[in-house]
Amino acid sequence: MTMWDESRRLAALQGYGIVDAAVGGDFADFVAIASDICNTPIAEINLIDQVRHWTLTGIDYGDRELPLDRSICAQTIRQNDLFVIPDLSADDRFRANPLVVGEPKLRFYAGAVLETPARQRLGTLCVLDREPRPEGLSERQGFTLKALARQIVTQFELRRATRDISDGNAARDRLQASLNEKDALLKEVHHRVKNNLQLISSLLNLQASRIVDPATASLFVDSRNRVRSMALVHENLYRAGSFAGIAIKAHILSLCSHLRRAYGASGIEIVADSDDITLDLDRAISCGLIINELVSNAFKHAFVGATSGLIEVSFCRQASGLCKLTVADNGVGMVGRVDIVDAMSLGLQLVRDLVEQLGGQIAIERDSGTRCVVSFRDAERTVA
Repeated sequence: MTMWDESRRLAALQGYGIVDAAVGGDFADFVAIASDICNTPIAEINLIDQVRHWTLTGIDYGDRELPLDRSICAQTIRQNDLFVIPDLSADDRFRANPLVVGEPKLRFYAGAVLETPARQRLGTLCVLDREPRPEGLSERQGFTLKALARQIVTQFELRRATRDISDGNAARDRLQASLNEKDALLKEVHHRVKNNLQLISSLLNLQASRIVDPATASLFVDSRNRVRSMALVHENLYRAGSFAGIAIKAHILSLCSHLRRAYGASGIEIVADSDDITLDLDRAISCGLIINELVSNAFKHAFVGATSGLIEVSFCRQASGLCKLTVADNGVGMVGRVDIVDAMSLGLQLVRDLVEQLGGQIAIERDSGTRCVVSFRDAERTVA
């Protein structure tokens, strides 16, 4: 007689999700073959749970549920091999069973255990007769009954695998729907942020047009350009429909084009180039604001009295993950020594703070114009 961990056996049985399920028709062929091969009027597939014997399907079977003390199959799952009882009324274990004493007055029983690949015993495939059968089952009948029992468990496994796939697909669909909803929400957020920033930019522009003092009006224009720089990031995110990062090349090109129009210096060219890479939202905003400040500074100060000039903006990322943002002009250059740490202008202070946020460094060269190089490490490429 085999012993086992009952909690594990019951967990295995519940794992198939077949007890109390209306799937008996899927297993009808097994009991039909068993009845035919063993030449018995009754054949059943029975599952044994904690308190009852439950019939999945059968031929000429009685009650679908029985208490365990009336179940012959509850004893069968404890056996190590095919369990055959030629005459139940002559067996001390079953002679007093109500199914033997009363209707249907069972006499012959043979059962094969339904055992999982992990050797957990779920129930039986059994055949019964109302007449004793002293000869029991032939070798061929016994082999077939056990083979059918194995095939029934295989069907249990296939049903569970199919259910797991269906559940997985359903879970995947729910996850995808949730992601789609979040993407739509993020897109709407970026759209609203962009619109609000553009509104602020327009208000600053309107206010600047009404100010007589050129210096004060210039401050409003600078603020407008900073707001516009941030708005462009959200606009690019909204248009791309992907929120994993900002395509920095397109962002730099659109930002430089905006600054070119904003300052209206027809003789000053801007040449922008960038590697095809993406940056996260925070880094893209910081880089955009740095470009805005340095390019604006060049427009305002590098070409005083000149009718033509060139501003170059470039962004590249090396294999090591080091990013370099360069803004250079061929103007008159900065007068005197420039210390970014002690910079007094709001624009350079902002550049200094943004470089610190990037965890980077800035170098300023003043030969044949001004060249500012900001270097920082891309977070995605940083190795811990």
